[in-house]
Amino acid sequence: TAASGPALLFDAASGRVLYAEDQDQPWHPASLTKIMTAYLVFDALKTGAIKLEQKIPVSANAHALPPSKLGLPVGAEITVNLALKALIIKSANDSAVMLAEAIGGTEEAFVDLMNEYSRRLGMKGTHFENSAGFPGPNQYTTARDIATLSSAIIREFPEYYRWYSQREFTWNKIKQPNRN
Repeated sequence: TAASGPALLFDAASGRVLYAEDQDQPWHPASLTKIMTAYLVFDALKTGAIKLEQKIPVSANAHALPPSKLGLPVGAEITVNLALKALIIKSANDSAVMLAEAIGGTEEAFVDLMNEYSRRLGMKGTHFENSAGFPGPNQYTTARDIATLSSAIIREFPEYYRWYSQREFTWNKIKQPNRN
């Protein structure tokens, strides 16, 4: 038998828990971290702090990350729209940092926002160290907290939620499959 780790299956409309196993056990979020990154981007779009067609640059920090990524050179620019699709569909690490820097100025400042928003949402078992989901001693969450965050995206940003079900997007004439 393989260990699967914490789990929580719930009805998003009613909030009713259908199945739960170790839902409050701390767990490394990996790319689930990008759900919080997207949440902050959606909020910035809602407040007008950024726009979907706004171009954001590839920094040296974003470029240096390992795959999965778009792999653009330092100084190149893409739209927030494309960066979000790469984040959500491809799970692109460079896009996570580009978006974090566009909103927070630095990834570190953005991570502070991630932790502030997680507290506001009532995510008591979560702490972030980076925007892409790389492991770290203070990068953890619970299945319950990811359910809380996912519910908030569905409720607060229904116009973007559909992107999570896209099977692929095309960029640079290459189909990028959904890695999530």
